[in-house]
Amino acid sequence: GTSREDGTFRYRTSSQALLTSLLLTRNFAMKVLVLLLTVAVAFAIKRFDGEQVLRIIPQNEGQVEQLAKLEMTDTGLDFWRRPSSVFRPVDIRVPKDLSSYVQTLLDSTSMQYTVMIDDVQQLINNQTSGSITNEFDFDQYNSYEDINAQLQEFADKYPSLTTHITIGNSFENREINAIRVGSAGTDKPAIFLEGQIHAREWIVSATLFYNIKFLLEGYGNVDRITKVMDSVDFYFLPITNPDGYVYTRTENRMWRKTRSGPIDDCYGVDPNRNWDDHFGAPGASPNPCSDTYHGPEAFSEPETKALSNWILNNTGSVNIKSYLAVHSFSQMWMSPYGWTEDLPEDFSDLAVPVNGGDFALLTGSRWRPFFQERRSAIYIRDSLGKMVVDAIKEVHGLTFEHGSIARVIYITSGDSADWAYSKAGIKYSYAIELRDTGRHGFLLPPEEIRPSGEEFFAGLLVVAELLAGPAGFST
Repeated sequence: GTSREDGTFRYRTSSQALLTSLLLTRNFAMKVLVLLLTVAVAFAIKRFDGEQVLRIIPQNEGQVEQLAKLEMTDTGLDFWRRPSSVFRPVDIRVPKDLSSYVQTLLDSTSMQYTVMIDDVQQLINNQTSGSITNEFDFDQYNSYEDINAQLQEFADKYPSLTTHITIGNSFENREINAIRVGSAGTDKPAIFLEGQIHAREWIVSATLFYNIKFLLEGYGNVDRITKVMDSVDFYFLPITNPDGYVYTRTENRMWRKTRSGPIDDCYGVDPNRNWDDHFGAPGASPNPCSDTYHGPEAFSEPETKALSNWILNNTGSVNIKSYLAVHSFSQMWMSPYGWTEDLPEDFSDLAVPVNGGDFALLTGSRWRPFFQERRSAIYIRDSLGKMVVDAIKEVHGLTFEHGSIARVIYITSGDSADWAYSKAGIKYSYAIELRDTGRHGFLLPPEEIRPSGEEFFAGLLVVAELLAGPAGFST
């Protein structure tokens, strides 16, 4: 029997008792099943206990060549920062079973190294230790499903300022979703932001979501944001490589490529080496097991094919004037080219606003002196990069480098920024590397998400105001 609140008893029928017992048993079984599935997933995820990230700073060309050869021949090592030139840091994640081999190799070649990360798994734990909810959290790294739901929520909440867009589908048939942000208007210049083409760069999508939030919440409340959104449209693609991103959350946190294949028993293509601009040239690998494998042909990946088709097919209706390929890490704002250290022919064009007019007419207090002082010899692409990194530094004090891709970071071919500039004709195309410079690398803790969003937003507004011309500047 069971007691009532008044202290008396009532008796259940046998059928009621049986039903209650079955329900309790079912609930218990479900809880056990959920627990077992959680444990199974936890054990399925690749762990990186005790793995280190070493930093080597090559002192001569011979050491650069040795490191480049090591990257090409040993796919068991994970190069977080690739060898490029003398005195440029090279960061390598070293699996525990290769630790003694790598240290012996470095000692034998007199290369000095420092330990940047002592335990990779500990940083992964710090990234994923936040509370698990069914709601989107701007200060945590969210699942693919929650990211898509938040894009739709933005579109539902701000119907006059947004348009939900499906770019295409991935190799594993996941939707590649984007969102347009901007007030009503026709033939407005647009900025396209390509996010997380490399799966493990979690900070990218998190940063872009904060930027969407800043724009939508600032419209009508912040004069500078309102003027920019009245003059410029923003197209945010938070996750270009959804299959890879899901894989980093369920199988291997350090996965970089797509999930197509296998070819020679290896999966995936580097989607930022798969574009039809100097495809297969130096800066990409022909080895299917390499993290920089360019793929069997240009646009072999559904993800890059869908995005490039969308860009080209919408040139009539979407006036894209800037393409920002957002990556992490290293704190850089880079213009084409990646495939050569030569500079584009129009690198030294004078600063002429996209919408016409004259920069001498700009009313923003920080803009007038810049253009008046440098007007006669301005390098528009690099000077814009300089203004961007200056604006970024004002936010949290971080220094970003600027210049061309090949000169600032390393040679890379078949990348999206070069394609956007050379093939799609988008003049203000940049490849960006977000914070930090190696202390956490790809494993930034959640508390750095908002600061990253804030500093990137400062740079984004600089680009938007350039495209807007005088109408987009605040006095």
